[in-house]
Amino acid sequence: MSPTLSRKKYFLTVMNELHCHKVEHGSIEQELQFLLLALAGAVRDKQPLEDDLVRRINIVFAQYQAIRLKVSMPNENVSKDSRPTLLHAEFVDGAESLKRMYMEAIISLLEAMEGSSLQLQMCTQCQHWFIPYQRAQVTKFCSAKCRNRYHYLQRKLG
Repeated sequence: MSPTLSRKKYFLTVMNELHCHKVEHGSIEQELQFLLLALAGAVRDKQPLEDDLVRRINIVFAQYQAIRLKVSMPNENVSKDSRPTLLHAEFVDGAESLKRMYMEAIISLLEAMEGSSLQLQMCTQCQHWFIPYQRAQVTKFCSAKCRNRYHYLQRKLG
């Protein structure tokens, strides 16, 4: 994808805050939430994207034209022959809009999937999404704090 439309790993922030958002049943925001979680689930489970999921993403992209493209010419002091053109992508809605937040998260996740072999996990203790360390064989926790809390609770209950 060119140009890069969203912040790197932004999808993690949005996915870990989904429980804080109130969306109306049947709204485009609800559909975007579902698509984001479905994409993340496919990455976590190392499954290919299903045709139906891709179709639904394309339908939402067609329904919600979230991105405006602009071309600019930087630095007017450079000769017109050597002046590069820059392509900018900007979101139509403000940053606080849930539609924009979910769309940017989906695009961020798709860009991450396109760029490398992305791995996603869900923390056993706090249920937050995270990207495990590259060297880790098995990762169940997003942080040492969650790992320690989990083992503490296991010892206390067991």
